[in-house]
Amino acid sequence: MKLKYLLGAALLSVLTMKNAVAENLSLEYFFKNPEFAGFELSPNGKELAAMVNLNGRMNLAVIDLKTREARAVTNITKQDVSGFMWANNERLLFFMDKDGSESFGIFAVNTDGSMPRTLVEPLASVISSGGRSKLRIVRVLDVLEDEPDWVLVSSNEKHAAYPDVFRMNIINGKTRLVVRNPGTITSWFTDWDGNVMGATYQDGLEVGFMLLKDPEQDEWETITRTRFDSPSFMPAGITGDGKTGYVSSNLTPEGEARDKSAIYEYNFETKTFGKLVYEHPVVDCCSLIQNKKMRDMIGISYMVGEPEIVYLDEAWKSTMDAIDQVLPDTINRLISLDDAETIGVIAASSSTQPPKYYLFDFANRRLEWMADSRPWVESSKMSEVKPYSFQARDGTQLHGYLTVPADSDGKNLPLIVNPHGGPWARDGWGYNPELQFLANRGYAVIQVNFRGSVGFGMDHLRSSWKQWGQAMQNDVTDAVQWAIDQGIADADRVCIYGASYGGYATMAGLTFTPELYKCGINYVGVTDIPLLFETTPDAWAASEEQLKIMVGDPDKEEEFLEQYSPANHADKIQAAVFMAYGEKDPRVSIKHAKVMEKAMKKSGVDYELMVKRDEGHGFRKEENRYDFYGKMDKFLAEHLKSMKTAGVNP
Repeated sequence: MKLKYLLGAALLSVLTMKNAVAENLSLEYFFKNPEFAGFELSPNGKELAAMVNLNGRMNLAVIDLKTREARAVTNITKQDVSGFMWANNERLLFFMDKDGSESFGIFAVNTDGSMPRTLVEPLASVISSGGRSKLRIVRVLDVLEDEPDWVLVSSNEKHAAYPDVFRMNIINGKTRLVVRNPGTITSWFTDWDGNVMGATYQDGLEVGFMLLKDPEQDEWETITRTRFDSPSFMPAGITGDGKTGYVSSNLTPEGEARDKSAIYEYNFETKTFGKLVYEHPVVDCCSLIQNKKMRDMIGISYMVGEPEIVYLDEAWKSTMDAIDQVLPDTINRLISLDDAETIGVIAASSSTQPPKYYLFDFANRRLEWMADSRPWVESSKMSEVKPYSFQARDGTQLHGYLTVPADSDGKNLPLIVNPHGGPWARDGWGYNPELQFLANRGYAVIQVNFRGSVGFGMDHLRSSWKQWGQAMQNDVTDAVQWAIDQGIADADRVCIYGASYGGYATMAGLTFTPELYKCGINYVGVTDIPLLFETTPDAWAASEEQLKIMVGDPDKEEEFLEQYSPANHADKIQAAVFMAYGEKDPRVSIKHAKVMEKAMKKSGVDYELMVKRDEGHGFRKEENRYDFYGKMDKFLAEHLKSMKTAGVNP
């Protein structure tokens, strides 16, 4: 049967903005909030919820799928709704913090906007006398279908790094203890019925997972226990009975170490491996696509360059292949289903197209357009993000992404190297407003998954241990040199820009390879490594011993860490510097900005510092993003002298 494709009616204009695409591609074009984000179907499939842009803040709206009428159910003006979920068919939960504190509150509201309630109050940033941020973290683990007025949550109220499990009433916020943390559990996982099945733990340098054998007797069984950087395996998913499932493993069934993790079947009762499900020679495998109705995995996804989605269930493969034929130019993901699987939501996107949302009718095999997340963006005006790979100076194969202006020949361009944060994260492929903004201004942008970037195997990860400012930084430098050697970049017009660890890499680049850069932009970046240990959030305490192995021990190796702290080398900086920080940042304290500013001022460095009092680890508020990128626009135009005219701040 062929797939039918219909264009549906647009949502009510009351929830949309007038979007005439600005031909000069202003800052608003790239950085205003999306009109829609995160469509989710109600369990019964009768309604569709989404985050919507109302007056510059992300709010929550619900669409009746029978009438196609939309209604806003929140009208929040100070913060953005950062996420939401259906608790049952009548009530939604949504999440917000205060000014970037990352102590997220949980709020509830009915689908008609009635009975709004704060279930967990969001905390403002709280910095203890020792300089550590206190984070209250309450996470929803699961809904309880047999008790629709309750959800399962984990909460670190009593122990900052080791949460307990509670049931929480979604009407009044009252909680009841379900499972007390036996000591060092950092995260929990449940079965398909919402019962706590097990947990992962961190105990100093040791990690592993346990199964809860008897909740009444608080009886646990340890399945794995190993050093955090040794081969092991962790739960990845379960089947319907909870006795079998899948693990992501750096071990073969015979107990031999493997560099890239793979997905294996696993029997949680007999503690034995089954057959290999999927592996990849270049990257760790994989993220599981699980199906609630089948209570099993239906596919996997992974990313080397562009995302790859592999459906292992034949029926699902047939359905998604048909959708891909209708939408051949995008990566198409099923992001939501009703419980009966009569209707689904498809998000279609690419590196030049922000997500477009479609409804899929399974019975009639009909695809219906619902909304564009950023309808003002014209894909034809955007620049493709292209994967590339090269060998670093020591022969290590590295992967990354290159973006060049759409209207250029890709040669002799001013270059911005953009190291990612984390650093134990990775760059990926997709629509990125920041990349598109920079390309629109005439700059080539290069990203590199330097050693330590996750997803490329244990050797790649271990090779980053105690390499801040050294091999990790060399990889960034080598990516720049690759772009120069390829004729893409003009060696006399190179800037480095990054956030968080990328901000550290920016300052390290400016201090350890000062001849390479004409300017640098440090966005909420680490500048003093020992200070990072003094000011990490209290919720990170479980990982502190691991961080000492991965970065360095400030108690035993202070001189080593000081050697690679950019704040101690400001006198070497030859380029102009722009720094931006949030005063409420719980991850990278504002102290990092102050010590770096003091050092640069002493050394006579040309710098500019932006501090936002109502932001944390990155600027979430629309008006602050405009301010930040507007300053960046002028800064880059001055120091890289692109042939393009800088944009206009709306």
